[in-house]
Amino acid sequence: MYLTRRDNGFRFQRRIPKTLVPILGASPIRLHLGRIPARKAALIARLLVSHSDRLFHGLVRNGCRSMPDNTDPRDAIIAELQRQLAEVMDETQKTMEATEQAIQAQESLHAAELEQQANEMRVAALERENTLRRDVNAVYTSFMDTQATVLQTLEKAKAERNVTSVTPKLESLSEKIVSLNAAVETSLDGGYVRPLMSVALDQWHREIRVNQGIAEKKTDTDYNRIKDFVAFAGDKPINKYRFFDFQKFANLLAIVPSNYNKIPELRGKTREEAAAYNASLSSDQRLETLSITTIETNYFSPLQVFFQDVAAEYEFRSPLVDVKIRIPKFVKGKTVRRPFTIEELNQWFPVAAMEKRAEMKWMPLLGAILGARVGELVPLQGKDVYRVEGNMWVIDLTTDLTDDGGGAEERQVKNAGSRRIIALPDIIIRTGFIDYVKTRRPEDNLFPACFYHGKERIVDPAGAASKRLNAQLKKVGIHRVIETTFHSTRHTAKDIMRLAKIDERIHDKQTGHANKTVSRNYGAKTLLREEIEVLRLLPLPEGLDLSPYFVR
Repeated sequence: MYLTRRDNGFRFQRRIPKTLVPILGASPIRLHLGRIPARKAALIARLLVSHSDRLFHGLVRNGCRSMPDNTDPRDAIIAELQRQLAEVMDETQKTMEATEQAIQAQESLHAAELEQQANEMRVAALERENTLRRDVNAVYTSFMDTQATVLQTLEKAKAERNVTSVTPKLESLSEKIVSLNAAVETSLDGGYVRPLMSVALDQWHREIRVNQGIAEKKTDTDYNRIKDFVAFAGDKPINKYRFFDFQKFANLLAIVPSNYNKIPELRGKTREEAAAYNASLSSDQRLETLSITTIETNYFSPLQVFFQDVAAEYEFRSPLVDVKIRIPKFVKGKTVRRPFTIEELNQWFPVAAMEKRAEMKWMPLLGAILGARVGELVPLQGKDVYRVEGNMWVIDLTTDLTDDGGGAEERQVKNAGSRRIIALPDIIIRTGFIDYVKTRRPEDNLFPACFYHGKERIVDPAGAASKRLNAQLKKVGIHRVIETTFHSTRHTAKDIMRLAKIDERIHDKQTGHANKTVSRNYGAKTLLREEIEVLRLLPLPEGLDLSPYFVR
């Protein structure tokens, strides 16, 4: 064995040939390679073996004559191997720099292509605007010509004192003026009438949104929030909404109590009535309202996506382009979700590890170490957790689920980046999680209790599990609304990986976060074997105690 793996990375080791033990001693020659991918470590080891063989052969053939005076042969060989290692590392660094330069060049080219596309879109928009202006001018010119013809006809009739002879002409011209007036109004009002928003929304939701691989809960929530806007602003043709419709909606949302349907005195009231009730209260009695984040993310973000799509389909300008919806200043600001501290995790894990329900026991650990979402953990089946080459374990979110009939069922994920491979660090393997997985058949749910309440099937298993987990946090005493919920485990996992100096792109792949730059979008979208090896060795932060989970 030329390579050994330690917590701080790989180490090269070469035993001393028996014939050279009297000169070099019996201890093997060892060199620290650092935390590098296994494939790279194996390649370097082969080079060092070859080079050390040449050095051993030269020493056997020439003895110590080739060594400078007073130089220890062992030190000389180690120094030469270190020089060789430094050269290899230097070449590797140069290769990485060259690759980065190539990627940057590609990124610049891609940015130029995007700019060109943007320019083409701006040109197309200007052409559409110019076409509309030409149409309006043409209608206006025709209107002026018609008006001039009417005046000429009247002047002629007056001169001939024969109004009866021009009456048919005047009626025809009058009809033409009415038609031109309607054409002018249509052009100025945004063109021909498009479908009602309710009709366009149903079509968009059914034919576009649900077919984009987005989780059903997300698409349904977006659909309902857009319907809330329709209920407020009225069901009009989609090209008839104006900026004030959206700004007034934002003003209303700013004063509506959050979850007002659950408040006894407001149950059954409309959103406007709930807002009016809340506004009538004194400032110290006013009910809690939606946050800026909720208004922007849950309401206006789906509205912008909807109008962007239907505006392209029905050829009109989206009313939300180049405008800013202003959220009233009195609305509470964004609440920043924070990670759990080591002390809080050490409070939580002993309680979770004693739970009898599988999801209540394992999800806190998997969330905090892996950064997995509750909506990703709930549907896991036995087949999704398996061993890969190198005796490493992973969770696979790239495959379909198996339904009750044995057929394939599409796995619902939040976005494209969420469809991924998750590496299980060795510290997870030391717990009883893999032993638990082995008790489940490939088609079995890992957390079956999430799907039933008694004999009744739960409509939203992930939502129900999230509520139970947050109740567990409250029981432990570390839950704060929005600030520290089960979702905070994703923030915790990111901190753990940053502290371990894991490359950002690797831990983004692990947690399913989107790549922020063009450069980082290049390359494999799921974890490579070498990246799984890096995450396998993930060290825990100092003081974090997982002993409640360890198999005894």
